[in-house]
Parts: sequence; structure tokens; C-alpha cells
Amino acid sequence: MKKRTYFFLSFLLLAIVSSVFITLEVVVREEPILDRWTAPAVEGLDQTFLFFVFRWLTELGSGTFLTPFTIAAALFLILYTRDWLAALMLASGTLLGYRVNHWIKLAVERERPRLFSEAEGVGYSFPSGHAMVSLIAYGLLIYFLLRYVKSQKAALFLNIIGICLILLIGLSRYVIRVHYLTDVLGGYAFGFIFVSVWIGFYSFLRHLIKPKYRRLRL
Repeated sequence: MKKRTYFFLSFLLLAIVSSVFITLEVVVREEPILDRWTAPAVEGLDQTFLFFVFRWLTELGSGTFLTPFTIAAALFLILYTRDWLAALMLASGTLLGYRVNHWIKLAVERERPRLFSEAEGVGYSFPSGHAMVSLIAYGLLIYFLLRYVKSQKAALFLNIIGICLILLIGLSRYVIRVHYLTDVLGGYAFGFIFVSVWIGFYSFLRHLIKPKYRRLRL
């Protein structure tokens, strides 16, 4: 087994363990220790320059932005890679990611630290939809693009930009105080699990239709 596979499986195992542990902490404890320690760090940031920066960044993970962005990205994948299956998996994966996040929120029913409707800070809090769905949407897009990018420098650039963007979007939810830090970490954990499963499903479908795949590519 290649080192890359071991590396991936290690992260997947970490995500599974983290998602279970954080979910139990949120359900069992009224206020997890991590939230008790980190919540004061972002109190009083309203109306500061840092707040406005993260208030803008959080929009890159909003449904208002991600919905048209995902559609445009799927069309770009078709034009750039001719891989209709990748485009379909990107769009459907992002859509399903929203639904899975909603179902988890309904199961946990955690209240937010505060409501902020202008930044989609309404409804239940755990896990963060911005953190989870951003990881799914941007993560899948980067994965599909990397399958066709030949330049190592370009691949490295995509990875760095994608990771930074996903981390900043999740962090923005904590900074503007519409989520606890455990909500964000839980969103990342569930998002990574979802992406892993979805990529596996994509690989399975490619193998299933392999004899026809080249002819079906536009």
C-alpha cells in the first residue's frame, strides 16, 4: 500500500474518531471544555477590522455563494476536463452535503452562541454548515482538478489555496461568534468523512462504467 494511501486512511480514521468524540462532548456536556476555553478569545471583536475581514470571508462558504459557484465549477469541469461524472459528483455531493449537515443538526439540536441572520447564523449550531459544506465543495473541486493538472507547481498552488480557504471560512464562523469552535471542528470532521466516501463512490462508478467511460466523456 502506498504511503499516500496510509496518509489518507490515517486522516480518515482521525476524522471518524474526532466526529464521534466531539459529537458526544456536545451532546453530553452543556459546555465542552474546548468551548469554555476558546469562547472568550473572540468576545468583543464586533466592529473591529478583524471582524469585518472574517465577516466577508464567511460569505465564501454561504449557500448564497456556494450554490452558483458549484454550478459554475461543474460546468468548468465539463469544459476543462470533459469529465461529466466529476461534474455530476461535485454538484450532487455539495447538495447532499447540505442535507446531511441539516440532518445532523436536527439530531443534535445545539443552540448557537448567538443569532446573526445576515451571516446565515440561524437555526441549530452543530456542526457548522459553512465548515462542512465548504470542505465538501472546495475539496471535491480541488480533487477533480488535480486529476488533470500535470504541473506540480500548479497542484501545490491549488492545494495551498484550497486548504487556506477552507480553514479561513470555518474560522470565520468562530470569529463572528455564530458557532462554537467545536461546531467548526465537527464540521471539518464530518466534511472530510463525506468527501472520502464521495470520492470512493466516484471511483466505484468510474470502474463500473469504465468500458464506456471514454465514449461517454463529452
